[in-house]
Amino acid sequence: MREVRRISALILLCLFWTTAGVAQQLPAQALTNVTIHRADGKVIKSGTVVWRNGLIEAAGSRVDIPFDAIVTDGGDSLHVYPGFVDGLALWGTPAAPERQAKPERPGEPGYARAGIQPQRQPSKLLDAEDDALSKAHEYGFTTAAIGFEGFMLPGQVDLYFVKGKETRHALYRPSIAQQASLKPAGGGFGSGAYPATLMGVMARFRQLMFDAQALQQFQQYYASTEADMQVPPHDEVLEALYPVLSKDKPLYFVADSKENIERVLRLQDEFGFDMVLVSAKEGYLLKDELARRDIPVLATLDLPAKPEWMKEEDKKKGEEVSAELEHFRERQEKAWKDRVQNINQLMDAGVKVGYASNGLKLDDFHKNLQTLSEEGYADGVLLKLLTVNTADILGSGKALGDIDGGKVAGFTAFTKPFTDKDTKAIYAVSEGTLYELTSPNQKD
Repeated sequence: MREVRRISALILLCLFWTTAGVAQQLPAQALTNVTIHRADGKVIKSGTVVWRNGLIEAAGSRVDIPFDAIVTDGGDSLHVYPGFVDGLALWGTPAAPERQAKPERPGEPGYARAGIQPQRQPSKLLDAEDDALSKAHEYGFTTAAIGFEGFMLPGQVDLYFVKGKETRHALYRPSIAQQASLKPAGGGFGSGAYPATLMGVMARFRQLMFDAQALQQFQQYYASTEADMQVPPHDEVLEALYPVLSKDKPLYFVADSKENIERVLRLQDEFGFDMVLVSAKEGYLLKDELARRDIPVLATLDLPAKPEWMKEEDKKKGEEVSAELEHFRERQEKAWKDRVQNINQLMDAGVKVGYASNGLKLDDFHKNLQTLSEEGYADGVLLKLLTVNTADILGSGKALGDIDGGKVAGFTAFTKPFTDKDTKAIYAVSEGTLYELTSPNQKD
């Protein structure tokens, strides 16, 4: 009788496992008759992508479509690219306060008033109603590392699959990095607080790191001894910096000018933290040093406006200008081109370069992407920048950034090549969820 019960229990357990397995096995989906653009530059015409349970099962020109697949026909006119990855977006998180009152003791403000909030996590504060989370698919983004707008230490960075209002339920990897910048505490003249200057930020950052080191050592010593001694305090701000001190988590340090990047490098020399440089508009001026240190860059596409006289080349040719104006224009043109070629120069020097919007509006993204294309950036370079390069820097290159079997299903179907000014996104797939953005019959 006992043996019969055991066999019955085993049968019931097997039935449970089988039933659970069937319940979790979602129907396959397939996007057919499309041109697939791989991150390595390979182009597959009349291709098919098959995915199930959020993962790509197969992608190519000769793919067997499963019997249970829900098939979407691309009509042999769509261009499918790996989903773009934003290395540091500020979507859906609280904006930095524009005005702040003067604290009672400006030289000793609280952590938050001083712009020191490394304990904050986007996952606890994300506003899924933010329009950017819904519009991102239209520009090709299916994954984003989301952080905070703020001051010196505004908070942590979480990695999300972008799913519009459902993004808050699509957290992929929490707390992948800590944000930092050299931006002084807000307030302005008459209502500011320490650190209100660049020098103050450098001093305050150093003090925070020393304080975090001391508190961690105190806590570790207390935990390792039975001696009768004072119980060490807890400080969520300083404790949030422990993973930075131990190199378990990098600092995503936002800096643009050559001088500020050099200041950040000095802080790295002093405390030895791992870092990713974000924005880096003048990174090309330190490209060799960044390459030597093996510091990745999540570069901005926030480009300077093109000088008006450069927009009218035909008129300029017949224009008579003074020697002084001609010299000024030569320097102005060089400065503009250096900024525009920043990413190319960094890559040529051997720096790992990905992309971060870091506050850049989505409406400006495609316009600036076209500018880079017009200024000599190959589509293949730009595609790698926005996909596999960024995914690698975020530590998720094995799962994200390409259209291949075993990768997370994240890609976008455009009407034309992604740098074309008239291209439109028709379909987006984020972690396997298919979104129809524009009716295929209205794509033109």
